[in-house]
Amino acid sequence: MAIFDELEAEIAAAHAAHVEMLDRVPEALRASLPVDATGVTRGIEILAAAVGIEDEVRAERDRLNRANPAVLHGRVYGRVPLGPETVVAAFAEGARVRAVLLERVADAVDGEELRDEVRALLADHPLPADDAADPVAALRAAYDAQERAVLLCAGRLDATRG
Repeated sequence: MAIFDELEAEIAAAHAAHVEMLDRVPEALRASLPVDATGVTRGIEILAAAVGIEDEVRAERDRLNRANPAVLHGRVYGRVPLGPETVVAAFAEGARVRAVLLERVADAVDGEELRDEVRALLADHPLPADDAADPVAALRAAYDAQERAVLLCAGRLDATRG
């Protein structure tokens, strides 16, 4: 199976699992789960393994995720529910980390040109600013762009492997 097809299936399965989960959780909790990065995260892992940089990417991901607002909130306040701003900030920070990793993987897959294509794709769908009219919509658009970036990398990897 081509890596593109594998990652496309991973992303579709992640979307379905997110919808299913949202159907099972209380409505108050749904607001804390506006997006899901499982497909992108798995895609980065699969691509990194395919080009032999999985340990490096995992270590960088762990290092970069230490300052996630949800993690910091938990350290300070314990299990106090997150406010909407903290939820968006936490998801945005996760997306920032994945953007760094996507650029690293793109470079390993096919060099600077692909890295620059991924960077441009992500820049066209920026993470929500503090004054965004609809931060969740901006977050969803950024997550969709990351999914497209994963598939762009997968397609390029398949093409270079023939």
